Amino acid sequence: MILREAFDYPFSRLDPLGDHIDPPSVAIYETLVVKGPDWKGHPMLAEDWEVSGDGLEWRVRIRPGLRFHSGAPCDAPAVLAALEHLRDHAQPGRPLWYWDPVDSVTAEGENQLVFRLYHPYSRLPALLWGTHTAVYNEARRAGDDEGSGRTWADGTGPFRLVSWSAERVVAERREDYPGVAAEFLQPGPTRPSRIEWISILDEHERLEALERGVVDCLHAPPPGEVGRLTDDPRFDVRRYPQASSMYLSLDWRRRDLGFDDVRVRRAVSLAVDRQALVAEALHGVGSPAYGPVPPGDEFYDPSVDRRRSHDPAEAMRLLEATGWVLGENGVRRRGDVVLACECVIQDDPVFARVGELVAAQLAGVGFRLDLRPVPPFAPFYRAVAESPAAAVSKWLWQDPLDAVIGFSASYNDPFPNWQHSTVPELDDAYRGWLRAESHDQLTAASSRAQHAFAETLPYVPLLVPDDVWVSRRAVHGWLPFPANLYPFYQGVWLDEGRAATSGLEL
Repeated sequence: MILREAFDYPFSRLDPLGDHIDPPSVAIYETLVVKGPDWKGHPMLAEDWEVSGDGLEWRVRIRPGLRFHSGAPCDAPAVLAALEHLRDHAQPGRPLWYWDPVDSVTAEGENQLVFRLYHPYSRLPALLWGTHTAVYNEARRAGDDEGSGRTWADGTGPFRLVSWSAERVVAERREDYPGVAAEFLQPGPTRPSRIEWISILDEHERLEALERGVVDCLHAPPPGEVGRLTDDPRFDVRRYPQASSMYLSLDWRRRDLGFDDVRVRRAVSLAVDRQALVAEALHGVGSPAYGPVPPGDEFYDPSVDRRRSHDPAEAMRLLEATGWVLGENGVRRRGDVVLACECVIQDDPVFARVGELVAAQLAGVGFRLDLRPVPPFAPFYRAVAESPAAAVSKWLWQDPLDAVIGFSASYNDPFPNWQHSTVPELDDAYRGWLRAESHDQLTAASSRAQHAFAETLPYVPLLVPDDVWVSRRAVHGWLPFPANLYPFYQGVWLDEGRAATSGLEL
């Protein structure tokens, strides 16, 4: 039997260092630890782990006998090789910021990794469960980097790659898959022999494919159809706030436009009607965002959002106070400079709706944005890296505050801090998060960072879409949940004779 899943983006190559991590990667690669629905770490490739009394050493034991799809051993030296390459090459110019608390990692024997830290850090499992540390065969990649994730993918997951293109990915079940330790990932009775992930960019075409029986499940139906699908007995709908943030970045180096002035950034924020963005662009399937952490996250502080407002009059007062005078054509000027700039956005239906609404709202206070759509993902990242004055972007990350650190800490300039922001009090709050030794300390550090962010606005948060996953009732064990970006496929199974119809044109 074949499981077919429709996705809303073109697929990036299936390599942990690819431009974007898509659902097929979760079926092909695995991590040492997995983040469960309880938000805690559970063993996956790791068998267990222990922490020294001073919190400076973590010993992670790897399950014995593991092998990559190619048959090569997945032992401690092989896992270490993958982690070291990801640590040093995932972020240009410096080790990936997730690794900042880690001094060194060594392999002891065939089945043990030793992580030595600069200081105690209770969230080390977040490093080990993220897609940015998915374990792969680094020795094979080093010999054929161009083919990695395109013609082959050598992971440990329950499915192995058959073929890849930007439009369709096919994987077949690995019959010798040893299973995983976490109870919520145990396999079901009728497992699919193959999975096909199909990129259908038009949201209405995705839904049509599901309703015609061409696919079994999908991500991101048209927002206006979510209510109807929820009431349809043919389908299961899972909806929750996405671990993401859509935001407007303003390049702080554009002092001519005043983007380095917090008053101008606050004026922009006050001019944006986030409730209208969610209502009109997402048909209510999302949440307005004034702070950096989405409401579905365990460390989200709701008081950050409650303190903010939409106030165009105050926005105009702030712009006047910073010297921006409204011109006859409705666009503000300061001397010879016009408050207008190009704004790069992803060429995507949701981005288009949000971008057009934001541009219209800012035009109401005299700030003109000229939208330039760019295809996701690599072309968009290249366009943003070229430092346009403004961009509407979105991060999608398993651990939101860790993402926010990456996208706004001064020590991550220029990548991925594309707006080149520098906020000392934020950097200090982030360091507190990275040194937290307990959940209470994490909560306090996160709250402090969220409030400092909302006050200083290194970038301007706009909204958080809801993640919406829809499956036919014939699909079981396909379990999206808020703690992870994508469903796991270890436990998926189908009712006999009720898989999606094959051979139909999309």
